[in-house]
Amino acid sequence: MLTAPPARQSCSPQGHAPREMFMDNSQDRLELDSRLTELSRVQLWIDAVADRHGVSADARFPMQLCMEEALANVVLHGYHEEPGHSIVLWSTAAEGTLFFAIDDQAPPFDPLDPGAQNAPVGPASLDSIQPGGNGLRLLRRFAGSLAYERLSNGNRLTIGFSIPTLK
Repeated sequence: MLTAPPARQSCSPQGHAPREMFMDNSQDRLELDSRLTELSRVQLWIDAVADRHGVSADARFPMQLCMEEALANVVLHGYHEEPGHSIVLWSTAAEGTLFFAIDDQAPPFDPLDPGAQNAPVGPASLDSIQPGGNGLRLLRRFAGSLAYERLSNGNRLTIGFSIPTLK
């Protein structure tokens, strides 16, 4: 039986939520179709998750930005804007971190691979910023942690955000 390789991690070792932490709780799960119009549902879901965990309004911006960027990459680059493919979002909290996982069945793509995007951390100047191609840079800048797993039937990107206190 083939198993997925271990998750690739960046940031801290606590940046990876174990697979078993993502429980099939309807409040903590959202299924999307592979269409950009579906991204409008994500902000409300993140707000609901953040409300349950007492996350401040200021701390929500990085969550929403990173999730929208990662999901847009899945739709645009993984599925080439072809509708009809499932993308499942999960959330869980542990040890002062709120984790969001994105499961898809697109071709393998490890955003933590140094060859995935060799862009510098930031542009040289505001004038040099080009549209597109900034998603991975934004994830690396705003997420507290990133972890990638190649699953037997797809990919999982787990994005972690420090939260001061949990209810």
